[in-house]
Order: sequence, then structure tokens, then C-alpha cells
Amino acid sequence: MRSRVVWFNFKVSFENAKIIHMEKQPLSGSEQKIQEYVTRIKAGESKDSIMQGLPPSFVAGIEAGMNESENTPESKNEDVRIVEKDEIGVPPQYKGLDADTLDFIWTIPEYIDTEKTKQEKERKQKVIDALRNKESGGSEIQEKKLVDEVKVEQIKKDLGIGSDETLAAKQQELDSVQNNEGEENHLISGLVKLVSQGRKQAVIDLYKNLFDNIDDPDSRKKLASGLFQDVYNRYRIAEYPTDPVEEQTWEDALKSTKVGVNNKKSEWMYRGVFPKNGEETANRGSFNVNVTPELIDSLDDMIASGKIKANYKFGQPGTTASPTERHDSISIYFLEQPSDEALQELATTIKPYVRGDNLLGKKVEDGFFISEVGSVETEHIEKFVEDLKSKDPAFAEAVKGYTSPKPGSGTSLKMSEAQFYAVKDVARAFGYNISYDKDNGFQIL
Repeated sequence: MRSRVVWFNFKVSFENAKIIHMEKQPLSGSEQKIQEYVTRIKAGESKDSIMQGLPPSFVAGIEAGMNESENTPESKNEDVRIVEKDEIGVPPQYKGLDADTLDFIWTIPEYIDTEKTKQEKERKQKVIDALRNKESGGSEIQEKKLVDEVKVEQIKKDLGIGSDETLAAKQQELDSVQNNEGEENHLISGLVKLVSQGRKQAVIDLYKNLFDNIDDPDSRKKLASGLFQDVYNRYRIAEYPTDPVEEQTWEDALKSTKVGVNNKKSEWMYRGVFPKNGEETANRGSFNVNVTPELIDSLDDMIASGKIKANYKFGQPGTTASPTERHDSISIYFLEQPSDEALQELATTIKPYVRGDNLLGKKVEDGFFISEVGSVETEHIEKFVEDLKSKDPAFAEAVKGYTSPKPGSGTSLKMSEAQFYAVKDVARAFGYNISYDKDNGFQIL
């Protein structure tokens, strides 16, 4: 069983600080969700709104969590407030990034509720502004330190105990800080730092070497290719706690025939209403949920009753498609556009099983996103690559390689929705803002 290390910094006075290291066993999916709900309520969200539709076990868990926090001594509350203040509010997965990199990589989803989108973007902006203010103070300190060092080296040279080389090096370092040199590739450096976190030293060294030689076409291509894959992995690949009954859940679902079942496609089980010849998917969505027999039964009921015309899939345990290995543990394909009422019922249905967000598209509610892009048309990818060649040949070759099929799988370029977002993020770091729609293809700004 995996263990988790959690660090709390407690500031007990202006002169002294203690670091308490606590090792905990991983929480179950439901315990994690209860903990998240408690945190959100303490942060100011409506308790009634969060508890609406939750099963009694969740309600009891949240109440217990709230009572526990209320009984915590004031000194501990003060320590927690200090930690939150020191951390500024940067999401834990982005900790350590500079403000510019954080601004570009931290994407706020477009909620169906536009007011919620506005609130979340305002919250992000406050965090970015606070981090920039903190960095500004640090830059001023660094510049003052370098000014003093240049003065010292000048005095040493005048006294005959210094060297021209040392003085020139310090002056160059000061000029670099004052002129913000290196800004051109600043976002690429930040993205490399993000995807290198927790990696083996060989991977970190490889990225550093490619970045240091970014002006070489081959290094530039390999750097972009590596970033495409690693950003994609952050979108798709996860590591949730293992469900001890997931094999039984899979086997029981295979036997349930309330709706149509198809597991002929490797590693996946599809359930629901399947398209007839020529029938296309009207829209698609993703759930970040714990896949349980109860959830499967509830989704089957919605389909069998005709509330939605759709089919959904989830992965087989023990494979890379397993729900514990992906953020989008369930993908749902609507053959008819669902009504707003149906979307809200789906959101309520999955609410007790939600593990988090980490999904792509437009957010309906926690753990439920609707696709904005879908699959990208082959002819649009081909034109995108051709348009990029005139701007950045190495980057164009990286896109072509990333979207090319495996040997023996044809020659058509293909790009999934997650691949599109990965390419979009990396392109932004390289200085290109891209957008896509099925009518007009790619736009490069």
C-alpha cells in the first residue's frame, strides 16, 4: 500500500519555527472527498449546497469533520492560517512555479454557470498578483545584492587584489537581472520545471540538455515532443488508491444486462445505447469518479428510462485503462444532446462518488466536464502542420510526429481532445496561441 508524506509548517514565533513530519496511510476515495467538502465549507462555500444529494454516510462524515475542526485549539487554528498565508493559495500541483508560468499553465475551466467561472478566474488572479508581488520583492533583493557585489569587486580591483574577469562576470549577472534577459524562453523553462518534478535525474538532465540547446532544430523538436507527452500524461494519467473490489465490480457489471453491454474493445467496457449505422455522437463528457456497482446501476437506470440517449465506458482493472489509472475514469457519449435538467441529474447522480476534477472541457459540476473540442479532423491537423512549418519547422515536425499513428495503423494524423490541450499548452510556452473548431480548423496567433 502506498504511503503519503504530508508536511505542515508551524510558525510558533518570529524567531523560531518547527517542521512536523507526519506520515499517513492513504485515504480511501470517499474519505478524500469528505475531507475536500469539509475544506470547501470552511473556505466559505454553502454547507447546504454541498450536502444536497449526498448519502447519509457522507453527511455524517462532513459533520464529524466540521466538529473536529471546531474543537481544535486556537493555537492550531492560528498555525493553519499562517501556513495558508505563506502559501498564497497556489494549487499544490503547481507549487514552486513562478507567477508567469503559473498564469499560463493554471487553466480555469469554463463552467456552465458563468458566475462560477467569473469567481474562479478572480480567485486565480488574486493568487497570481500575490505571487508576483512576492517575486518582485525577491528580485529587488537579488538586484541590491548584486549591486553591492559589483561595488565590492570594483574596490578589490582598485586595490589590486581583484580581477577584471570576476568584475565583468558580476556586472554581466547584474545586467541580466536588470534587463530581464532570458525572457524569450522563460515559459518553456517553467513548463520543463513543472513536468520534471519528482522525475528521475536522467530525465531532468535530458530536459536540461535539450533546453540548453533549444536553438538546435533537433533539440527543439525533441524538447517539444517530450513536453507534448508529459503534459498529456498530467491531463490523463493518475494514481488513485487501489479499489480492493474493482475486479468484482467489473465482473458483476459484465453480467448486468439492464442496458446494452459491449466489451469487445480491448481494456474497455461500453454500456448503454449504441449508435446505429451513420449515427454520430452529439456530445461527450467525462466523470472523475470512483466506479462502484451503485454508480453503474444509477447510470444504467438513467439510460434505460430514456432520460439520456447515451453510452459510457470505463476501463478494466489491472490495465492502463483502469479507473485508478486515469482522471477520466468514465467517458460518456451522448447520441442526442442532453437537456440541462438531464445534465444536472447526472451531476447529482455522480456527486457521492466524485474524486476531483482534473478533466478537460466545460465544467458542469465537480467531477463532471463536457467536451469542447472532441476529436480533431485529420485534414485540419495536416494544414496545422503545414502552417507551422513557415513559423517554426522544428515545432511543426514535433506536432507531426506526436499525431502520427503507430506503425501498421495507417498514415492519417490523429489528435484526441487531451492531445489537443497538450499541444495547445506547449505551443503557448513556445510563443504560439492556438485555437480550434471543426468548421474553421486551427488558428495560430
